[in-house]
Amino acid sequence: MLKYDAGYVPGSAMAIFAHPDDAEFTVAGTIAGWAKAGCEVTLVVITSGNAGTHDRSFTRETLARTREREERAAARVLGVKNVVFLRHDDCALQPTLELRRELVREIRRFRPEVVICGDPQAWFYNDNYINHPDHRAAGVAALEAVFPAAEMELLWPEEGTPHKVQAVYVSSTHSPNTWVDITGTIDTKIEALKAHASQLGGWDPSGRILEWGKSEAEKAREKGAPAQSDNPGHTDPPKYAEGFRVIKLRERERPPES
Repeated sequence: MLKYDAGYVPGSAMAIFAHPDDAEFTVAGTIAGWAKAGCEVTLVVITSGNAGTHDRSFTRETLARTREREERAAARVLGVKNVVFLRHDDCALQPTLELRRELVREIRRFRPEVVICGDPQAWFYNDNYINHPDHRAAGVAALEAVFPAAEMELLWPEEGTPHKVQAVYVSSTHSPNTWVDITGTIDTKIEALKAHASQLGGWDPSGRILEWGKSEAEKAREKGAPAQSDNPGHTDPPKYAEGFRVIKLRERERPPES
């Protein structure tokens, strides 16, 4: 069912991405909204982006330190509580068994209700962008860590007590089924993205982010998603949105009635 997921805020969420700035470009509006509403958000960054520049004044080591510092600053803007760097090499990421194990460790450690990751099936966007192979590798690794690995009692027991994630929000997908209204947080998303100064080269991302957010909201309307039907008091269609393929692994747990 196509819908806006406006009434839902998980108690905890973990976003798993390849590089510093990936979350800010793609899902930061959702993260900021959830964090503001009380969700404990953890960001797992698999590489430190230590190859992501054409500026030869950087070394891989100094670039990694710079990008980790930028990510921590962006996380503070978004309200992210925990930031974890796994420090794999940029531009060389593979969805290995060892990476899956590392992600299982973090999932069992923080025990998120929801995991957010990129779509490993998205190779191209429009006619002008090939999806970074690290993005696809991170998506594969995240999904394989969520299910079944993190749940299995006898798999890597030394990495913590098994944990069952309730849902996965797959971003940057060609087949979204759910949208999150980010009209109230898109300015926060832009502010967080601006923390990644080493990647922007003086470019102001505001126009591009507003364009993408508006495009997703229009896509939701075109596909027939009802406007905020589960959010009392909001009847106007959202101006800006982020789209996801939501995979519900189990029904959401509801608190017992008093």
